Amino acid sequence: MTRHEGRAPVFLSIAVSASLALTGCSASQSETGPDTDDTSEHISAFWVERQVRVLTLDRMFTEGDSGEVVENIGDERDRLFESRVVQEEGDGYTVELDEDEWDTTINLSRIDSALNDAMYHNEVTWCGDVVTGEEFVDAYIDEYEGTLNAHDAYEASVTDYVDCGTGEP
Repeated sequence: MTRHEGRAPVFLSIAVSASLALTGCSASQSETGPDTDDTSEHISAFWVERQVRVLTLDRMFTEGDSGEVVENIGDERDRLFESRVVQEEGDGYTVELDEDEWDTTINLSRIDSALNDAMYHNEVTWCGDVVTGEEFVDAYIDEYEGTLNAHDAYEASVTDYVDCGTGEP
C-alpha cells in the first residue's frame, strides 16, 4: 500500500463529478436549437460560413457557366457530389440549398473543406470588383460573424449580401 493510495478514489470522484456536471450542461445546450422560443440562439461560426459559401456557389452557377465553376473547384469536387450539395441537372449543375437533403455521413467538416475549395478556385463577378469566392466569403464573415442572434436573421443577411446588398439585417 502506497502513501497516496487513499487519494485515488477522492480524485476519481472529483473528476467524475466534474465530468457529469459538464455533460449535464452540454446536454441542455444541445437541446436548444432554431425551433426554441429563446430570443438568442447558438449560431455556429461554421454554420454561418457554410451558408455564405453555399449561397455564393449557387450564385456562381447562376451568373456563369456552372460546368466551368465545377471544373474549377479542384481536388475536393467529388465530395460536393457525394454529399449531394452539388447535383447534375440537364446540361449543368445545381446547388442543393436545403442542408437536410445533403448526405452528411461524409462529415460536415469535409463538406466545408470542399466548399472552401470551390470558393478558392472560383470568382465572384457580379458585385462590382471581381474577387475570389474566398475573399467574398471572408469579407462577410469579418463583418457579421457573431453579430446576429438567430438563424433566420443570418439567412436573410447572407441572402442580401450574396445579392450585392450590404448584408445588414
